[in-house]
Amino acid sequence: MGEVKVSVIMPVYGVEDYVGKAIESIQAQTLTDWEFFCVDDGTKDRSGEICDKYAETDPRIIVIHKENGGAPSARNVAIDKAKGKYMYFMDSDDWTEPTMLEDMYNIAEKNHSQLVVAGYYIDTYYSDTEKFVQKQFCDDAVFATQQEFRNNAHKLFDKNLLYTPWNKLYLSSYIFENKLYFPQTFWDDFPFNLSVVRDVERVAVTSKKYYH
Repeated sequence: MGEVKVSVIMPVYGVEDYVGKAIESIQAQTLTDWEFFCVDDGTKDRSGEICDKYAETDPRIIVIHKENGGAPSARNVAIDKAKGKYMYFMDSDDWTEPTMLEDMYNIAEKNHSQLVVAGYYIDTYYSDTEKFVQKQFCDDAVFATQQEFRNNAHKLFDKNLLYTPWNKLYLSSYIFENKLYFPQTFWDDFPFNLSVVRDVERVAVTSKKYYH
């Protein structure tokens, strides 16, 4: 494998019915230069075994088995091992559109972004065939300075785009230089993102939606 463009990081616990679809949605990405850390956080079901099966046939998938410590510790273990220029965090019971990584990577490269924020879908299933789809997004924007981003961040907060990690691409060097890790709390996503946006300077926003 050549240069790793994106390190995908996913904690895995109790998701044997969903994790296969999550993994396959990354395997289906149009950008292929990724590594995928599936971190088995001491799951008691078959989730870890399912990840191992995928890793047997795809060398880009790296499975880490660890004692249960919660999603923050699972993500942090993989952060320390990540080799990609960018990091992407996903949840193991969700899935992604195939152009997500390529589109977000290209946006980041074009604008020298430390953070890329995309839209997402909330799929509410009433039955196997009936569902309601809610779309969350903001207009396309590029913020080249810290002040410019801070002046507009309220728009992203209002649309619930800054709270979660799975609609974002993070520049790895920014994560490492600022020693940013997920805190050991139950709702770890939001404090992590607050620590990211606190000093961020270059942010790009795409109105496109990729994550389900």
